[in-house]
Amino acid sequence: MKSIALLALIVTTIFLTETDDTTDKRTWHQQLPPCPCTNPDFNKIILNDGWAKDKGDLDTYHHGATECFRSYPYTKTSAGKSGQQCCYDSNGKLISSGSGAGTPDKASTCSGEDKSGTMKIRFFALLPHYFRDVKPWKQAGEASEAWKIYNKEWVPSQPDCSVK
Repeated sequence: MKSIALLALIVTTIFLTETDDTTDKRTWHQQLPPCPCTNPDFNKIILNDGWAKDKGDLDTYHHGATECFRSYPYTKTSAGKSGQQCCYDSNGKLISSGSGAGTPDKASTCSGEDKSGTMKIRFFALLPHYFRDVKPWKQAGEASEAWKIYNKEWVPSQPDCSVK
């Protein structure tokens, strides 16, 4: 019984550490690194560049994207230990709006990348990520339209990609 109580205390502590109810809903995402204008690994995998290939379900959460990447290490923001997510089309160009755009995470799940460039999971961030990022997306409505509501607070990165 003591071990169950201890486990519950640990999980609760981790969850509370990852969350901050005073989040400034307008600016927390501006504290994150901007997305690269082109797919970081389009021509070849570049390790230790701060971007790891996402393991997520693109068809469900970023319909229209060919590949997504997550930033690492996490950035301490007013929302918690946050991270940027960037999604790209088949030509390697950043998708910055619409259903295929990447969205910032209040609770980053990426701790780095493996030798193939794929993200390593921050396991203790999975529960906070679900409650702070995934669940609100699911509550936003039907998958094909959810991004319109969700992207009001989880604003996709908008770097100036016109400069070459």
